[in-house]
Amino acid sequence: MGHVIEIVNELCQYDSEREWFEFKENWYKPDELGEYISALSNSAAYEGRKQGYFIWGVNDNTHEIVGTKFNCNHDVKNEPLKHYSARQLTPDVNFTFEEEIINGKKLVMLTVPSAKSVPTAFARERYIRIGSSKENLRKFPEKESYLFDILRHGFPTMENTPSYYQDLTFEKLLIYYGAKGLKLNLNTFKKIYLCIQKTGSIIF
Repeated sequence: MGHVIEIVNELCQYDSEREWFEFKENWYKPDELGEYISALSNSAAYEGRKQGYFIWGVNDNTHEIVGTKFNCNHDVKNEPLKHYSARQLTPDVNFTFEEEIINGKKLVMLTVPSAKSVPTAFARERYIRIGSSKENLRKFPEKESYLFDILRHGFPTMENTPSYYQDLTFEKLLIYYGAKGLKLNLNTFKKIYLCIQKTGSIIF
């Protein structure tokens, strides 16, 4: 089984589209596709995903593989679609198109890397997905602020999010981990505790 169909089958397990992937059949609008690339890149970062996907050949309601006539080698005003899109994206986004035939039906998958240091823009505008809708990020200042925070500090996880309780002592930490069923080497744990004291914050 090929790379494209593996990912398509995985995404089809979801009951509906998510912010970081989109299904279409034969849809094609060059400028709006550039907006989708921006939205998927930013939404992938927002949702803690490495990539977003735009897939042609799947019905977005039934998730049935129906095939597509979409041609990713289209020209836009005598310029290849790939170059037309890439030229207007900032910062540079290394998106890729892949094609695969399954049971005589063509699938085309656009893979979009998540935004890194700053949100991805198309034609100087930044987009994001709200549910299955594509929106201008400027209309959602709270989401824009949260996205910038993710891009600066990383997607929040147990490893990088400070605990709300910063007044824990060595003994309390030891009891806490013991209650979780974790057996700790006392000497190693003391070294960790000393490191926490130096950084000034505790992370769970």
